[in-house]
Amino acid sequence: MKIEPIKDAGVSRTGTLRNITVEEIIKVLGFKSNCKDDPSKVVNSWGFLADGVPCGIWDYKGSHRDGQFSTDGPASVFKALFGDKWS
Repeated sequence: MKIEPIKDAGVSRTGTLRNITVEEIIKVLGFKSNCKDDPSKVVNSWGFLADGVPCGIWDYKGSHRDGQFSTDGPASVFKALFGDKWS
């Protein structure tokens, strides 16, 4: 799957990554958090195209401390990239 960074992480949560770290997400995607977001709510935010399909990952109000991140994009993309860490 071809992953390309974009500057938009999306707006609607379609799933959740659990039991995962920022470092693990970086390893899968191949780049650090790349989207500007509301700093009072979000610390890490990634926007990317997965084979041309827009997707996003972000933490919300400290959820990264619990290993939880919100996702926006097709289930097939997140299952392929993160397996059982996504639901």
